[in-house]
Amino acid sequence: MSDQKKIDELIQKLQAAEMRQQQLGFELNELRRQLQSLTIQKQPETKPVEPVVTNMVVETPPVIQPAAPKPVKPKEKTAWEDFIGTNLLNKIGITVLVIGISFGVKYAIDHQMLNPLTRIMLGYLAGAALLIIAIRLKKNYAAFSAVLLSGGMASLYFITYAAYDFYQFIPQLVAFALMVLFTAFTVFAALQYKQQAIAVIGLVGAYAVPFLLSDGSGRVVVLLTYVAIINTGILFIAFKQDWRGLFRFAFVLTWLIVFAWLVTDYRYEKHLWVALTFSLLYFVQFYAAFIISKFTSNQKLGIGDIALVLSNSFIYYGLGYGAISDHPEGEYFLGLFTALNAVIHFSVCLVLYYKLRQVRDVFYFVAGMVLTFLTLAVPVQLEGNWVTVIWALEAVLLFWIGRHKKFPVYEILSYPLIALAALSLLHDWSELDFVYNNYNYYSDTNITFSPFINVFFLTGLIVACMFGVIYQLSQKNEHDQSNKWLSRVVPIMRYALPVGFLFVLYISIMKEVSLYFNQQFYLTAIKREDYNDYNYDWRFFKVTWLTNYSAFYLVALWLSNKKFIKNELLHKVTAALSVLVVLSYLTGVLLALEDLRNSYLGEDAFFTHGFWNIGVRYICYVFIAGLLYLLYSVAKEQTANLVKAERLFFHFTVLTLLSSELLSWLDLGGIEDGSRLALSILWGAYALYLIVWGLAKDFAFLRISGIVLFGITLAKLFLYDLTGMSTIGKTIVLMVLGALLLTASFIYNKRKKNQPPADETQA
Repeated sequence: MSDQKKIDELIQKLQAAEMRQQQLGFELNELRRQLQSLTIQKQPETKPVEPVVTNMVVETPPVIQPAAPKPVKPKEKTAWEDFIGTNLLNKIGITVLVIGISFGVKYAIDHQMLNPLTRIMLGYLAGAALLIIAIRLKKNYAAFSAVLLSGGMASLYFITYAAYDFYQFIPQLVAFALMVLFTAFTVFAALQYKQQAIAVIGLVGAYAVPFLLSDGSGRVVVLLTYVAIINTGILFIAFKQDWRGLFRFAFVLTWLIVFAWLVTDYRYEKHLWVALTFSLLYFVQFYAAFIISKFTSNQKLGIGDIALVLSNSFIYYGLGYGAISDHPEGEYFLGLFTALNAVIHFSVCLVLYYKLRQVRDVFYFVAGMVLTFLTLAVPVQLEGNWVTVIWALEAVLLFWIGRHKKFPVYEILSYPLIALAALSLLHDWSELDFVYNNYNYYSDTNITFSPFINVFFLTGLIVACMFGVIYQLSQKNEHDQSNKWLSRVVPIMRYALPVGFLFVLYISIMKEVSLYFNQQFYLTAIKREDYNDYNYDWRFFKVTWLTNYSAFYLVALWLSNKKFIKNELLHKVTAALSVLVVLSYLTGVLLALEDLRNSYLGEDAFFTHGFWNIGVRYICYVFIAGLLYLLYSVAKEQTANLVKAERLFFHFTVLTLLSSELLSWLDLGGIEDGSRLALSILWGAYALYLIVWGLAKDFAFLRISGIVLFGITLAKLFLYDLTGMSTIGKTIVLMVLGALLLTASFIYNKRKKNQPPADETQA
């Protein structure tokens, strides 16, 4: 045994050295590529060689041109992406495919499509076919072959369990013997392939068999014994190869199975000792495997190890305590059980604790006081919008005198007036909002407001012009450089003035658009005794068109800046604001469009909901397309990272819109309960598209995005979709996603195999 142990340690060291050598080879190839690229750029021109005259005979020595090295296009790919593409995708794919086949078999069983013997024979043939394909691919696609082999073994587990538990074709002893045999073979294959995937998918995947095909017979002892057998094989491999991920995966699944059983089917009168026995058995299995691995590997204790040990202990205690407390007389034994666990917890915590410590100034003052009182006279004598208008015009006049006539004091006094005019406009807007929100009351008193033809809009335009005119005056004339106060304020106003102009203009128009839809909403009022009925579609149209206006404003601003203004900062600001508007489309507008669709499909005794409830969606898409083009045009002039971010945001937006469009057409078509299946397939197909397009264009970030989208789709599938989906729906979506995952992984593996070796690329 000591020699065998020494051999195993040497094999592990050899494998580690080979991995370091492979990494060093990657680094050497990259250095060669960079050196060749610089050599090509700096290659000196070959000078013509003067002919050599010898005995009146002209001899021209041959000019030897150095062979230019073949440029090698760098591959934009990271090591971990390669791992996900060539390894992880196929593992997830085979798992999803096996589960999908399982649902298909269950569907066939429930609908009596095949006789029992045929089902079992077809199952064994399917498993054998996967094994044969795996063996044939082992030479050229070892990792992919390992995944197929593990899928085949999972199929054999599944069929054996079905033959025993559903049809009683084989007795219990034979069934467990076959499972032990399959476990032993899987252990042997995992050790031969040295692929953790076989153990993860082949053995851990077998955990799901009893639940996928359960008939509610309640044979819990068989189930828990089955899990214990699988644990034995998994823990042996994890111990032999030091595969911690496999160990933790088995740990989580085992306790989830026990917890699910206790919540759903546990009965204290007949399951108490079953629960205590098997929970103790699993606790000992994981605890012993952990302790033994630490003693043999002599590795330092990490945070993950501590969490695992404590989790194992507390889970066992919690399950045991709950099982005992459910018994009528269990309170008498809770103290003893707690004392036993307390000793274990204290011992573990004790060990872990030790492992982890200025005459001119008078002029300025008087002039300021005069202007101050004149300014105050405006609101005393006048009211409402007139105050805002007078202050805005006064600010422009003071700034023009100060900057154009070279009286800095007037320019200084203009700035507080600019602020006062802006604050007064905000007050006017607050009053306007009150009118907007109570338009029905004002309409009853014959107070009408025509959109874009009212005093509020005129006031907003005057204030916007104030900002714009002052900004233009500041650009034509320089300020007094000797004035320290101006030297501090002017740089700030260079940004505040254009921002104020754009902001006031935007809000002024926006409020008029809002006024229009508020009017239309209140005009639909149907008076009743105690309340009014309204057509709430106008509220949803309001949200939609306000966002469309925002998109139009940004695109128009960007085009104006690109053609006339040509300010780089404004370029970037419009792009940043465009992101926010797109996000507004993807959240609030899509919800409003959904409400419009629902009212179109619903029945209403008072109001008619027409085509525009649906057609407005496609008008929104035009505005979104304009924003996305804006973002693309700005991003391509910036850094490479910003281009990647823009592309990712583009695909996120497109996928969200496609999802919304899919749900909309399902709803319009009267298809119920199909959204989960359709969305999962759409997301999976789009993930595959991202991977294929990323491989075709050599964009690693797109490939990675596709992989992440696959992960999100799978999480949605297993955590949400399957809970309320029919059996045939489960079968379709699982098999389609499994096939998409395997397709993506095979493309990765084929690309990797077709890449020339390092020596050839340097030739």
